[in-house]
Amino acid sequence: MSEAAVIYARYSSDRQREESIEGQIRVCKDYARRNGLTILHTYVDRAMTGRTDRRPEFQMMIQDAATQNFEYVLVCKLNRFAQNRYDSTKYKHKLKKYGVKVVSAMENIANDSSGILLESVIEGMAEYYSAELAENVMRGMTENALECKWTGGPVPLGYKLDESHHLIIDEPNAVIVRKIYQMVLDGHTPATIIRELNQHHYLTSTGRPFSYSSLRSILYNERYTGTFIWHKIRKPNAIPPIVDDKVFQAVQEKLKYNKENHIKKCSDNYLLTGKLYCGLCGSKMSGTSGTSKNRTSYYYYTCTKHHQKDGCHLRNVRADILEDIVCEQITRILSIPEAVKAIAKQAIVVQQQKKVSLVIQSLKNQIADANKKLQNCVQAIESGLVSDTIINHVQSYEKRLKDLKAELSREELLDGDTELTEEHIEFFFYSITRKLKTANKYKSILLSSLVRCVIIYDEYVEIQYNYKYELPILQNPVQIGSSYLQSMVIHPRLELGTP
Repeated sequence: MSEAAVIYARYSSDRQREESIEGQIRVCKDYARRNGLTILHTYVDRAMTGRTDRRPEFQMMIQDAATQNFEYVLVCKLNRFAQNRYDSTKYKHKLKKYGVKVVSAMENIANDSSGILLESVIEGMAEYYSAELAENVMRGMTENALECKWTGGPVPLGYKLDESHHLIIDEPNAVIVRKIYQMVLDGHTPATIIRELNQHHYLTSTGRPFSYSSLRSILYNERYTGTFIWHKIRKPNAIPPIVDDKVFQAVQEKLKYNKENHIKKCSDNYLLTGKLYCGLCGSKMSGTSGTSKNRTSYYYYTCTKHHQKDGCHLRNVRADILEDIVCEQITRILSIPEAVKAIAKQAIVVQQQKKVSLVIQSLKNQIADANKKLQNCVQAIESGLVSDTIINHVQSYEKRLKDLKAELSREELLDGDTELTEEHIEFFFYSITRKLKTANKYKSILLSSLVRCVIIYDEYVEIQYNYKYELPILQNPVQIGSSYLQSMVIHPRLELGTP
């Protein structure tokens, strides 16, 4: 029986001429084939430096070594495993406790005292080379910065580089930057600014539509006042200014005030998010906030096309009143035992068709969500956006995925033939209706369980439920008359907040 091994490959963004990922994997597979090893898995870190152990795939490999049945970690060269002796020794020692040995496919190192010496020398050379390279790169970048030359990365919008890599004004885009600053001073919200910029098809310095993050990077960038900034190097009046210093400071004060006084958007305040639709244009309605003249805070729903040119004219509706009305309608239904029994019977039929427990389905949804977030981070890293925050997110999502998958396995084993009964469902509805007044989360659970969607028209509100119309009390859909709407419409003097 052949021995088991895994492959670890890493591509370093600071060494463009080294072997590709594919090349490293090919060399390791050739070694495995020559030596009768079976490859169980391949771990790959792209655009990751070996000078740090914050490598998601590397850390996953170390964790798997404790539980997976493999004896070797194959690397193309030892410097792919780590580029400093401390990390190399630390993780080799950890792997050794698991009975796992690190093997270099291209470096013929004997498994004796001389081999250990050779391995140490190779690792020392790799560490020296890496440190020397980093030092030289940093020295070069510092020299460039002292001369106010751009050191790399996307050039801020409104600037371009001359032949000597100095920042000069790119006037067509500088106009956009000045427009943004003026819109802030004129009292426009970030959402309004982003909407107008994208409606005019303006693009960021990276050629993408504007977002909150790209807008923020412009509004807080002191370089626009003519100050050259790189790490601890700051040189006022070193580059052509796009924005007057007084304008910049005024915008900072405005942003600070808005941050301190803005009513933060909170999903807990919008229980019908994803279920609420405009009856006039069919668009989704989103939750936002506002303040009345007496500084009373209001949360409301607005059509997503309301602020567009020639957009929808549906009136904004108070979130609390609308949600209370919908919950009252559901509570009224659930107060009738016959109605609850009928809903429970329908749920059992669905369960028999799907044969999937609610817990298992929830775990699968969480795994899909974590996978999506992880993939977004990986794509960001592959595009060159490497930061401590992104790397921490990757590690967090990978750990969460591992925990969720383990929990899913346990639930699937425990689930077996266990199914919900009508009594279970009836008790659930009885319990949750008793807790509706204690916290919004119970309202949210009830709404997500029974309400398919809510449609707002000028004259009435339509509620569509997740059950079939079998009894008079289970009428589906239900229309609520205009008298209710009058109380839901927000105060005409409300100062609208950020959508």
